[in-house]
Amino acid sequence: LPRFTDIIDEGDENILLKALELLYRYITYGTMDARVSLQRKFASGIVLFVLTLERLAYYSLVSTFYLFLSKGPWNRSEGWDSLEALNAVFILLGVSYVSALLGGYISDAWTGRFRAIVAGMVLYILGYIVLILITVDKLPRYICSDSPPHSTGNVTESLGVGADGPHAPCKAAVYIAVVVLGVGVGMVKANIGPFGAEQLGPSNPTMTRAFFNWYYWCVNVGSFIGIGVLAFVEQDNPGICTNGFFCGYLIATVCLGVALLVLVSMCAVFERHPASGSSPLFNIIRITWEATRLKFRDMRSNRDHSSNRDHSSTSHPLVQPKFLDLAKVRYGGRFHESAVDDVRAVGSMLSLFASLLPYWLVYFQMQTSFQAQGLHMRFMLDFNTTSSSSVTNTSFLATAAAAETVAAEALEEEEPILQDHWTFSVPAAWLTLFNQAFLIMSLPVLTKFVYPYLDRRGIRLSMLSRIGVGMFVSSMAVFMAGGLETFRLMLWKTDNSTHIVQVVGNATFNAVDISIFWQIPQYVLVAAAEALASIAGLEYAYSEAPRSFQSLTMGLFYAMEGVGSFLGIALLQILAPFWLSNMTDYANINDNHLDFYLYFLGIIQLLTMIVYGVTIYVSRFSLELVPLRSDEGIGGPLDRSSGRHRRGGRVRRRGGGTEDEDASGGNYRQLLEDNYEERLRRSGRRGFGASSSGG
Repeated sequence: LPRFTDIIDEGDENILLKALELLYRYITYGTMDARVSLQRKFASGIVLFVLTLERLAYYSLVSTFYLFLSKGPWNRSEGWDSLEALNAVFILLGVSYVSALLGGYISDAWTGRFRAIVAGMVLYILGYIVLILITVDKLPRYICSDSPPHSTGNVTESLGVGADGPHAPCKAAVYIAVVVLGVGVGMVKANIGPFGAEQLGPSNPTMTRAFFNWYYWCVNVGSFIGIGVLAFVEQDNPGICTNGFFCGYLIATVCLGVALLVLVSMCAVFERHPASGSSPLFNIIRITWEATRLKFRDMRSNRDHSSNRDHSSTSHPLVQPKFLDLAKVRYGGRFHESAVDDVRAVGSMLSLFASLLPYWLVYFQMQTSFQAQGLHMRFMLDFNTTSSSSVTNTSFLATAAAAETVAAEALEEEEPILQDHWTFSVPAAWLTLFNQAFLIMSLPVLTKFVYPYLDRRGIRLSMLSRIGVGMFVSSMAVFMAGGLETFRLMLWKTDNSTHIVQVVGNATFNAVDISIFWQIPQYVLVAAAEALASIAGLEYAYSEAPRSFQSLTMGLFYAMEGVGSFLGIALLQILAPFWLSNMTDYANINDNHLDFYLYFLGIIQLLTMIVYGVTIYVSRFSLELVPLRSDEGIGGPLDRSSGRHRRGGRVRRRGGGTEDEDASGGNYRQLLEDNYEERLRRSGRRGFGASSSGG
């Protein structure tokens, strides 16, 4: 729709005709939107279906990739070293996050979102194909060598570290698959959210909020299936699937192929926008450089004026323009206001994303400290109904050794035993399924009932408000986890009867007889924080970003999530000497203070929430002086009666309304009118790179 400023700029004689045309187009557009709303919702539904399949494939890989490298197609003695396997997992996660920024850049500058998603899916499938070939050992030996380490009796070589370094069979092929697959993940991740949201047409806060709620719901459905089903297939080789990783990776590849086929076959349904044709990052650099150049020019000019005593005729504004404003045409720069304001918006969003770093620190505890805590709680479920003439139902410890001892004693006494007894080990990673199950159940309720009810009552939770509440809830999650850990350590140190031994594979854990299901509340609280902060952050990254920066901004959002995970690793290394100083047994946390670490994270998150809330409040209700440019400089509009510049500015109340004030208390209505006429005269064409001479 044309802007009203464009209509007025073309002349008063055509205002009525243009207004009627605008009204006709608005009515026509509204009618058309009603007719095609079903098609738009269908298109966004297809995008969400593709997202679900993509997340299924992603989580089925990352949740068991360490196990795949440790076992994989090789014998256990010939698997990857632990350190090498961990490095490969971190590289996979890092490439996935960093390439999201690259994918947003490529989409905004060159390919557009649809083509970027298709290219990402193709890379995704190619990476999975390499992994499938590794699982069946069908790659050429020059790219996938599986020679065992040299056996010379050397201790390091017996641990799998040969003369050529740590033992990692098929290392080149694995890293090729990791990089190709990670780039594909990043390109899809950065673009599929904005692409699905733009299918719903013009910006509609209610529809945008609903879309991103369903977006996050589909993410959790895919991860629930990927972790709960495919990861189980890959680890336990059920039924006819003798090679679990081959079956799991093949199913994931088929899911990606179906997603790509649906996406391409339905391309006529989608609303596709071409790329901007210019590089957003390059424009950010150009505008920042222009503002820096003019800032140094003004600093040199001020020094020259200060050295000259007779400069009373030179007028200086009371309110200096902000740094990036110097790049605008009105202040002597080469860029239009819209271009500079877009860059300023990206900078503000980057500040918000940075404030979410403590939130991501808490979020990634589900994959780190929460699992370490769970491994030192009772995770073995023993279902025992053993009965005989002299042996009644016996309560077994959660160890296989206890069950074998009782069975051996019964056999020695040659008494008949009727056993209906089995044990099940709850994987610590499966506790994240409670997080995903809560989101799967709660998000439809929020979208269909809670938010519409609040809207009808006139209570609308803004995106920034939901982010703040999510920060508070996430701090409560780690405080609860810290309280549970404090209680667990107290039992370990004071009550020896609660000590149990649990064996997982070749690892032995000295645990406390507390059910692992006591961790459910902290996982649920993290899920509640996600339903508020994560979804609001995604929604904010899309709706508040300029059109030409939307994919890039989404990439920045995910890149910040990756930065949060790496900051968590750095923080753990810093605090380890104080609270995690047991270096004799890295898997044992009983002699450490993991609870202090969790409390520390909660305090950081709580302080960040307080600073965030105060900043939002101050920025919303404070006054801002906006400098106004005149025909002869920044000194203010020229007073034609006196020939002098009137100095002052416009006072903008960010919470609403404006006030016009002179430095001496005068009325500046005429000042604003003069400035408005000049802005209309200079706003002929929007875009980057317009010179001041071009107007």
